[in-house]
Amino acid sequence: MCKPLHLKDYKILKPITILTVLYSAFMFFKYAASLILVYATPQSPLLPKQLNAYASFPLYFIVVFFAVLSFFSMRSLWTKQYNVKRVYALFGIVFLFCIFQRQIYQCIMRFNPYG
Repeated sequence: MCKPLHLKDYKILKPITILTVLYSAFMFFKYAASLILVYATPQSPLLPKQLNAYASFPLYFIVVFFAVLSFFSMRSLWTKQYNVKRVYALFGIVFLFCIFQRQIYQCIMRFNPYG
């Protein structure tokens, strides 16, 4: 009647990988655009010169983080080799970032050398 749901099945792993790729690529472009806009805005003589570096410091780590996640997820889609552990690990990392992104950002800001 009703087939049992297997979490290691191709029909489950492919949509999870696609969701991971979409979210990580969206966040990569979002934070990359923010990083570009930090340096593309004109400098005001009233603002400190290191304000751009202070604001963009966490973005360096977050952009690289999502670039790596996007790369591994896209590679999994292109080769069609859905390793169960890798797919669920990448999805878990993306899900945890989605939940704790404010805390992660504040943790990175704590180590900001410009502030």
